[in-house]
Amino acid sequence: MPEKTIAEAISSGERLYVNCGHPMCQHSHQIDLAALGARLGLDHGAMHWDLVKVFRCERCQTAGRDRRPVFFTCVPDYAGIDARRNGRAV
Repeated sequence: MPEKTIAEAISSGERLYVNCGHPMCQHSHQIDLAALGARLGLDHGAMHWDLVKVFRCERCQTAGRDRRPVFFTCVPDYAGIDARRNGRAV
C-alpha cells in the first residue's frame, strides 16, 4: 500500500511539479493530477518512488541529451490548511 495515493493528493488540494535533473535543462512542469489518476488509477502512489519511473523530460529527449533522473516538488494547499486551522470554511 502506498504512503499517499493520487486520490489523496487530489483531495488535499496539493499541486505536484515534475522537475528535470539535467543541469542544461532544469525544466519544471505542473502535473495534472486528475489526468494522471485517469491514466494510472487513483490508487496509484503519489510519492517520488511511485512516480519516478513514469516521467522523463521530453525537452531533453528532443534535444538528444542523456536521460537524467527527475524529481518532484509538492506544494500543499496552504490557504485551505490555514482556513481549517483558524476555523473558517474553505
